[in-house]
Amino acid sequence: MKKGEIRRQAIIDTAEMLFYAKGYEGASVQDILDELNMSKGGFYHYFDSKLSLLEAICDQRAEASYQAALEAVRRCPGDAAQKLNAMFDKNGIWQGDSADYLSLLIRVTYRPDGALLREKMKRVSYERSIGLFNDIIHEGIATGVFFTPYPDAIGELVMQLGMGLTDDIAMILNKSNEAPDDMMRILMKLEVYRHAIERLLGAPYGSIVIYEMERMAMICRAIMEQNRRMAWDTWSAVEAR
Repeated sequence: MKKGEIRRQAIIDTAEMLFYAKGYEGASVQDILDELNMSKGGFYHYFDSKLSLLEAICDQRAEASYQAALEAVRRCPGDAAQKLNAMFDKNGIWQGDSADYLSLLIRVTYRPDGALLREKMKRVSYERSIGLFNDIIHEGIATGVFFTPYPDAIGELVMQLGMGLTDDIAMILNKSNEAPDDMMRILMKLEVYRHAIERLLGAPYGSIVIYEMERMAMICRAIMEQNRRMAWDTWSAVEAR
C-alpha cells in the first residue's frame, strides 16, 4: 500500500473503533483527529464528512463480505443449491461477525435521515452480488437442481426480497426491547424468505438454508443488547450535564 492509502486506512480503522466505543453521533471528527494526531486538513484530504467516512467503512465491509462469499462458492464441492447456501452463509450484513458493526449500521442507516446511505448500501450490495447469484442459478437450471424459466429475473427478485427483509428486521431491532415476540417475528420472516426462494427457484424442499437460525438469534440478541447499552450511555450523558 502507498503512504496515502495507509493513512486513509488508518482513518477508517480509527473511526470504526471510535464509532463502536462512542456511537456514531458521539464520536466527532475531532476525536478521530486527536486519536491519530492529525490536522483537519489531513482528514479532509481523504474524507469530506463523517458520513462519507462511514460510507467507506460500509463499502469495505461489503467488499469483504462479497469476497468471502465468492471464495466459499468456489470451494464448495456440492450442487447449485449447496453453492447458493455457501453464498448466503458469507454474503450480506447478517453474516458479519461483529455485532458492534451491525448495531452501528442499523442505528445510523435506519433513522429518518439515513435513507440515502441505506439505499446506497443496497445498490452496492446488489451490483456486487447479482452476477454471482445469477451464475449459481444458471448452473442449477443446467444441472436440474432448479426449475425456473426466468433465471435472471428470479435472481433480481430474490435479492430485492432479501433487501426488504433486511429492512424489516432492522426496524424490529431498532425498536425492540428483546421481547420474545420480536425474536419470533424475525425468525418467522427468515423462514418465509427461505421458503419463498425454494418456490421461486423450483428447488427441492429443504435444500435452501439462508441462515443458521441459532446464529441469527445470537446476532439479534447481541444487537439488541448493544442498542440498549448505547441508549443508556446517551441518557446517562444527558443526565450528567
